[in-house]
Amino acid sequence: MTIRVSVDLMPTLRRLRKERKFDLELPANATVRTVLAKLGFKEDEMEHLRIFINNEWARLNKALKDGDAIWVGVIVGGG
Repeated sequence: MTIRVSVDLMPTLRRLRKERKFDLELPANATVRTVLAKLGFKEDEMEHLRIFINNEWARLNKALKDGDAIWVGVIVGGG
C-alpha cells in the first residue's frame, strides 16, 4: 500500500528538482524523514530544514497520510 503527498520546495532548495511543486508516492508508513531522504538530503542536513505538513510545523519522525501537503524550507538568518 502507498500514499501520495504533494511537496513544495523553498526556492533555494529547487536545485533538487526542476519543478517547485510535485507529488511523491511513498510507502504507507512514510515519515517526513522518508521524504527528505528520497529528495537526497543526508541525515546531518535534515536538522537544518523546516518542514510544515498541512501548514503545521512537523518533526522528522511525523507520520504522513495520503493527501498531505508538505512544505520544505531552510533556516535563514541575517543581521
